[in-house]
Amino acid sequence: MHFTSALTIFTLATSVFAHDVTARHSPRGATVTTTLTGDVCGFVSGTFKVGGHYVGVFGVEICVCLSVLSDVVTHSTNPLLLLGVSLYGHDNVVASLQAMIKGCGDKDKKTCAHPVHSTPSCSRHDLCGYTCQSPYKDCNGQCKMTCQTNTLSHPKRGDDYWGKRTQRSCRDGWTACGVPGGGARDWECVDTHNDLESCGGCPTGVISSLTGDSVGKDCSTIAHVADVSCVHGGCAVHKCLRSFRVSDSGDSCVKAESSFFRNTIQAAAAYGLEHLPFHK
Repeated sequence: MHFTSALTIFTLATSVFAHDVTARHSPRGATVTTTLTGDVCGFVSGTFKVGGHYVGVFGVEICVCLSVLSDVVTHSTNPLLLLGVSLYGHDNVVASLQAMIKGCGDKDKKTCAHPVHSTPSCSRHDLCGYTCQSPYKDCNGQCKMTCQTNTLSHPKRGDDYWGKRTQRSCRDGWTACGVPGGGARDWECVDTHNDLESCGGCPTGVISSLTGDSVGKDCSTIAHVADVSCVHGGCAVHKCLRSFRVSDSGDSCVKAESSFFRNTIQAAAAYGLEHLPFHK
């Protein structure tokens, strides 16, 4: 009888554990179907070891959340992760990355709560980032089929009235922006301080309840950019494609001069010859 009770308890515990894993790991592309209040996300960088063995010559650099770690490894195209899986197996690579994430300092690790119908989209500069699964849209921090709009009475009231009305419902720091293709009463709340495609203001083509103009910038469209984020309403370029470098202002990519050309210009300036027509 005691054996039967113990077996029952073990079976129930196993079922609960299996359910939890299923809820956190979708078989198709790391999909989150429930709100995860304790999902730990971290940016790991450094020597990559699996089971005490060094993998590859260069270190690993990846940002990932524990809730989707297994799926990320499964679908990864990262050469280092692929090598690790081929040599030591999927589960050992997951265990190594899990240990690296847990070992991250506070600066590179965060406990996140992703909304329903979203997929974690962790990056070094936005550890708790996420993207809403199609056809859901990001609506004031939630993923919904349609964003809340104001379509009540008073049809004669103009854009300004409806924009200010929506602005009152937005959380602090967010801006009410007109919905592209919508009417005078169609507005949505946008985080213009951090939204990559509406950085600094409402998207191009719609109006703002605060400024009236489309002053936002889509940071992802910056030419030759490889890694960019929206920080306090301004595009911050972190990395550019090959042959380009981050501009001195930090908001664009410019052609990278060869070290020989740069040294030549500096030497010429030192002797007062910078006006001569040096060429690459």
